[in-house]
Amino acid sequence: MPLNYRPTTFIMNLRILAPCFLAAFIFWLLNALNKSGYTTKISYPITIKYNESAFVPIKPLPQTIGVSLSSTGWELLRYSLVSNVKPLVYEIGNPLTTNQLDNIVLMEKLTSELKNTRLNYLLADTTTISFEKKKSKIVKLKVDSLGIDLRKNFVVSSVINISPVSIEIEGPESMIDTFDVTILIKIPTKKLGTNFDEQVNLGISKNPLLKSNIDKVMVSFEVAELLK
Repeated sequence: MPLNYRPTTFIMNLRILAPCFLAAFIFWLLNALNKSGYTTKISYPITIKYNESAFVPIKPLPQTIGVSLSSTGWELLRYSLVSNVKPLVYEIGNPLTTNQLDNIVLMEKLTSELKNTRLNYLLADTTTISFEKKKSKIVKLKVDSLGIDLRKNFVVSSVINISPVSIEIEGPESMIDTFDVTILIKIPTKKLGTNFDEQVNLGISKNPLLKSNIDKVMVSFEVAELLK
């Protein structure tokens, strides 16, 4: 190593050259992004419109569709950032007779939406959808008294109170039709030996396709020990 070598000289030169390399890279990147002829595949956002008061999808609706695009680097970068792209609106007139999105309609709509960009093709041949009529039903609530887990020699010693006494359930017609006119409520407490006065979860909201106006009900009753 030369006696006059100074490590600090190399570091100083590096500090001077680094901004130059960075500026050159940015210039090259900007120039490259301005060029056309790039092709990429992206997930384009889509919004499905239908009569939500009369129909309900029984499987998740697609949020995006896969497409192949060709354009400049800048345009493709913009479309790759899905949050900055206006979703394509696809309207369904009669959901019960529609089981897939029309690719021809999708191509026409996308072509009219895309600016300075060519749509090559859709990545999926078909995008399936499924709907049912929306239906609601009012059902009564009743505690499963025989299913209450009591301590030995204990019994329910009063009327079982429920508030409210009925609920309204809404969802796909096929699911709503499976509900009886009365729903039995299970008391979750085990080995019960004291009076019960608690909210009980009905568990209907666990199914994302079903909605109820109330998910919890108030249940109260007294418990007493039998005298020997």
